[in-house]
Amino acid sequence: MNLREKTKRIFSTITASALLTCAIPVITSDAAANSADPGYLFYDSFESDSDGWTGRGAAKVASSSYAAYEGSSSLSVDGRTASWNGASKKLDETTFIAGEEYSFSVNAMYDVGGASDEFKLTLQFTDASGKVDYSEIAKAEAAPGEWVQLANTNYQIPEGATDLLFYVETIDSEISFYIDEAVAASAGRVIKGAGKLKQVVKGDLDFDGVIDGFDTALMRRALIKGGFDTGNKLKAADVNGDKKLDIADLVLHQQYIIGKINEWPEPPKPDNKWDDYQETASADWINFYKNSIHSMGNTYRLVSKLEAAESGKPLTVGYLGGSITEGKNYSSPFSGYVKQTFAKGSFKEVNAGMSGTSSVVGLVRSDNALFQYNPDIIFIEFSVNDHEDIMYKKCFDSLVKKCLSQPNEPAVIILINRSKGGFSSQSQMSAIGKSYNVPIISMDDALTKAFNSGFLKPDDYFTDEYHPHAKGGQLVADCLAYFFRQAMRTENRSDSYTIPTKTAYGSEYADCSNADVNQLTNFNSGSFTKSTGYGTLPYGYVHQKGSNTPMTFKTTGKGLIIVFKANSSGMGSINVTVNGKTTKVNGSKQYTWGGPDAELGYYQDTSGELNVSISMDNPSSDFTIWGIGLIK
Repeated sequence: MNLREKTKRIFSTITASALLTCAIPVITSDAAANSADPGYLFYDSFESDSDGWTGRGAAKVASSSYAAYEGSSSLSVDGRTASWNGASKKLDETTFIAGEEYSFSVNAMYDVGGASDEFKLTLQFTDASGKVDYSEIAKAEAAPGEWVQLANTNYQIPEGATDLLFYVETIDSEISFYIDEAVAASAGRVIKGAGKLKQVVKGDLDFDGVIDGFDTALMRRALIKGGFDTGNKLKAADVNGDKKLDIADLVLHQQYIIGKINEWPEPPKPDNKWDDYQETASADWINFYKNSIHSMGNTYRLVSKLEAAESGKPLTVGYLGGSITEGKNYSSPFSGYVKQTFAKGSFKEVNAGMSGTSSVVGLVRSDNALFQYNPDIIFIEFSVNDHEDIMYKKCFDSLVKKCLSQPNEPAVIILINRSKGGFSSQSQMSAIGKSYNVPIISMDDALTKAFNSGFLKPDDYFTDEYHPHAKGGQLVADCLAYFFRQAMRTENRSDSYTIPTKTAYGSEYADCSNADVNQLTNFNSGSFTKSTGYGTLPYGYVHQKGSNTPMTFKTTGKGLIIVFKANSSGMGSINVTVNGKTTKVNGSKQYTWGGPDAELGYYQDTSGELNVSISMDNPSSDFTIWGIGLIK
């Protein structure tokens, strides 16, 4: 049975010319706007504030006008580092009685993330024995840009439950999302909302199961207003399958309504050799490679750079990270693969790894170490060097944004490793990667699953607690190569990319560069003597023991990040005084071995004159400055 036979035609007598000229009927939402109802036990619309909802775990919540299911605002939920982080509301136990049933509804939506996700509405409570427990109220499958409803008309609060916490989470991911129209009512009451994820049928723009003139009117109105950018409405409206809405779709829709055509045309088949590529590895290894793709992310920039390389344009691949990157055990074999497979013109590898350094140092040195070479593709790898302090989170966030903001619009890929003992900074780095919708490759995911299943042993990868040996590095390269092949497939290609404005932790340090001391006004090194730098850090200033004449200078900006020689013990401290405010920076830091580390010396919200003085806390101590990161 063809599509025409499956679909009821209501407007079969309307001619194409009539449809082109008819007035557009008023189209109403599937769900009527909720309004405060005396029968509601609570009704939260988030129009002006958070309505008593708070962040759960690392999540932050706020009323936002960026998206809304009804009205003009919703509650944004971001900064999540685990799937259970979300938005929560404490339930009044004089209203919500243990053992009794209630009707609950919340609408949820995400716009940046994978092709699908799943939301869950959960009740956290303390049971009669005093144990904290959890009960699922509702769940719903979701797609980007589409509101879905989490609803249960007859949810029973467990007997004896106290400390009731009502919250929205996801099943597996750490995406940012929005909720709107959160409602509770008496049991059995149906609360109108977005409903389940719409099943897309080409031509059915209002998702009512019928292809008719109302759908044509919606299409015509969308064309007048600029069309649909993404989402299920675009999929339904794109009847010719060319991934856009234009007049050709409208003409086809009208022809279908009047019976001139019985089926939609087959979409044009892309001429893409990667769609037919056959993997040659065993099923177990392919599963290992698949497990390493933590998030496919937006592939537009990557595909554009690789296609340009295939056409003969130069290709530069850059790697920024710690000693795992500096060791080249993964970068060299992977660069060889990219050069052989994609680069029909010139190829350059820039390995900007530096042993023992974090993303804070990486942010300061990125201009000299990486950006001067204009890399087309950038891998960022600091996963066993960063820690949970907010400075690491903000600097990694800022580094990703700085990479994405380069004039040549490079593709940015986050690479996450792990230690033999299982440590990595994946939770915070994946939250950042997903907020920017960039690809995330996780050897943490792939290795952990392989070790747990017995497919691999730690010695098959590690040469010590942190570093892969040559065969381990080849495994990383193989995972990256598999990801590149998948990204090139038509089904995984993205149509465009815009840098999101929302961040996971804050990108206020993104405009940070290592200051040229010759360009600092009235620079005086004081009792710090100029010496050699460290790697791509071009200069050093070593404190002369016994003297304490401060280093002074003036500049303009928002703040300073001080890069310094750090060791686990035996190092002194400096006092960084800017505009009268002093911050102590200690050179003795855990997990350091005499290489560079960095800390924030000063920050203000707006750019202005900075009067800087850097002095020793104890003149008899050692301290070496290897960089002054100026946040402009």
